[in-house]
Amino acid sequence: MNPEEMTYLRLNVGSGDTRLRFYTNLDCDLEKHPDILAHVPPLPFQDESLHEIFACHFLEHLDRKEATEFLQECHRCLKPKARLGLVVPDTRAVMGRWLAGDRTMMPMGPDGEWWPLDDLDVICHLFLYASVRLGEDSHKWSYDDITLARAMAEAGFKNLRQIDRYFDPRLASPAWFQCGVDGFKA
Repeated sequence: MNPEEMTYLRLNVGSGDTRLRFYTNLDCDLEKHPDILAHVPPLPFQDESLHEIFACHFLEHLDRKEATEFLQECHRCLKPKARLGLVVPDTRAVMGRWLAGDRTMMPMGPDGEWWPLDDLDVICHLFLYASVRLGEDSHKWSYDDITLARAMAEAGFKNLRQIDRYFDPRLASPAWFQCGVDGFKA
């Protein structure tokens, strides 16, 4: 699919196994069969050519500098009044459960193994550094709804509002351990 030929484009960045219907799915992993194969940033689109960008559990895989560049690229590529939606692991919610000594067991990872949330090694393994996925796919930065909104505002996004972590239709699965923010280009 050639990005130059598209007339209305909603982009799902870092689609992985979660290909969104009615979105163009972009990923850097050929095995995920994306519509567009690309490593971002930068985004392979012209200025003000996109109607919406969504990235779920992608931003935390970028270091702070790359995340800033990605948000600037999103702002550059979106049309005026277009929406950027980002969902990331909610570090505040995760650490809150750990600090409370939450003994909840949680299935996570490729094998669906059960993990205790009251163990800091588990929190680091599953959320903070995501070593449950090896290699370059590890987490490089952490966010909560406040820092995510701040990063988006610094990139020029306005009218920020929280994404419902349980009911937003763009989410592959609802989860207490994620948070998201929608923002709009002025």
